[in-house]
Amino acid sequence: MSMHDVPTVAPNCGDCPIRHRAVCARCESDELARLDAIKYYRSFEAGQTVIWAGDRMDFVASVVTGVATLTQTLEDGRTQMVGLLLPSDFVGRPGRTNAPYNVTATTDL
Repeated sequence: MSMHDVPTVAPNCGDCPIRHRAVCARCESDELARLDAIKYYRSFEAGQTVIWAGDRMDFVASVVTGVATLTQTLEDGRTQMVGLLLPSDFVGRPGRTNAPYNVTATTDL
């Protein structure tokens, strides 16, 4: 799938497809306006790494479209899947400085 085939997302938070399911669902209009002013969108192709475990994670994000996989590498080198991220799921946590897991786009994000 080329970048031109990736579905477009709403330019403002009020029209976002996950507006009423994501962390912003409880935001009042003034809070939503502040989020709208600082947010930006990133796209990832299926198979692309969003972030590696241990990397500095100075952001938080919501999955708007697609599916991402959370994995960790075990001591013997095997990869263990520890979760899936679906639309409206949160990536990262405020105050957490490093990614605890690898996050990979399972489908186009």
